[in-house]
Amino acid sequence: MLPRQVAASAGAWAGPGLSMAALALSAWLALRWRWLRAWLIVLIATLCLAWLKVPGSATAASHLAGASLGLLLMLLLGRFASSVQRLRIAMLAFLGGGLVVLAFGLGSIDARRLSEFESLASSPLAALRLQIEGLEKGQIVNTNALAAAALLFVPLGASVLLRRSEDRFDRFVLKPAGLVVVAAGTLVFAVSNSRSAWAAAWLTVFVVLLRDLHLRVSRVLLGTAVLAQPFAIIGYVHWISHDDWIHKADVLWWTVYERTLIVNAALERLQVSPWLGIGLNQFRHLYKPVGSPADYDVAHAHNVFLQTALDVGVVGLVAYCCVLGYVLLRAHQAAGSPLRVCRTAAFGGGLALVAVTAFGLADAVALGAKLGMFQWAAAGIVLGAWRMHISQTRPEGGQGRDPAARYASASREEEC
Repeated sequence: MLPRQVAASAGAWAGPGLSMAALALSAWLALRWRWLRAWLIVLIATLCLAWLKVPGSATAASHLAGASLGLLLMLLLGRFASSVQRLRIAMLAFLGGGLVVLAFGLGSIDARRLSEFESLASSPLAALRLQIEGLEKGQIVNTNALAAAALLFVPLGASVLLRRSEDRFDRFVLKPAGLVVVAAGTLVFAVSNSRSAWAAAWLTVFVVLLRDLHLRVSRVLLGTAVLAQPFAIIGYVHWISHDDWIHKADVLWWTVYERTLIVNAALERLQVSPWLGIGLNQFRHLYKPVGSPADYDVAHAHNVFLQTALDVGVVGLVAYCCVLGYVLLRAHQAAGSPLRVCRTAAFGGGLALVAVTAFGLADAVALGAKLGMFQWAAAGIVLGAWRMHISQTRPEGGQGRDPAARYASASREEEC
């Protein structure tokens, strides 16, 4: 969590040593998932090699620590959430952590972003500054990163909120937490005005529609929302003034042009060492456009797959995609579980991964970034839900359970 403080107090090798111990423990915890274990070991090896390329870099050590913490958290949650109640506790902890991140993030963004929200701008949170590493000058939180956080937490909050349940813990604890997280995430979307986040949210809803095309009321409402967004954008452009339209078009064009330069520079750097990358979190130190100020800093390549390839090479990128694909496949399978709590966790956690990956097409939550810890936590919740789903469908004594008896058993377990 605090690699630089550890380095200052215990020496430069203490943080990386703890990180590698966490990676080793993660590999051991993944023993029961054969395919996940295989690709996880490859990813761990490329992470260690990427750090060894630049062992004296503080930012590389920080991202090694973040990645090792995230992977360890994924496996610990996957092993911990082995019962209905434990899975509920894991979801509550995830939502609670999300609420803290969103609340502190709202208090640490540029105050000018809050000008349209008078009550929030005058609240004690508006003067908050987080004394943590990686923030912009003045301890300001990047609004795109805050919007990415909302994309991670809102899907699980919405999944919990929409799930039917008569359990008291769900009704009086989990559902209120989901409601607050959804409300906070919606406010973050409005304040941040992140185009990447809005596009990712639209793509995520579109994925929900593609997964199940049955004509239910919820699908019709989601489909209406997907189709309405382009028309809403057209209507907004039509009604704003000519000067505002020119200004917004100029900002959009400049953003696209700047990111094109960044991506081209990243591709050139990747050609230097395509298989094992250029070193963990080193692109930000190598990319310095002509005429840029001395403190110019671009945190990543604005594409999560390209940034991962820069960090750990094509080999590490393949392993990363395989781990992500494995978790999404398990989310798809667990979303059909007879246990409602499994369906809720798998659906919400899986959509969180879809949303943050869609966000990464034009931006990135880089491998090892602090926010990425929650990405891996969502994956851990999915693994826990899948384990419970498998426990209800696994054959006993060489023969599978009768489906009706299996469903009755699952219902009894959820009621307990």
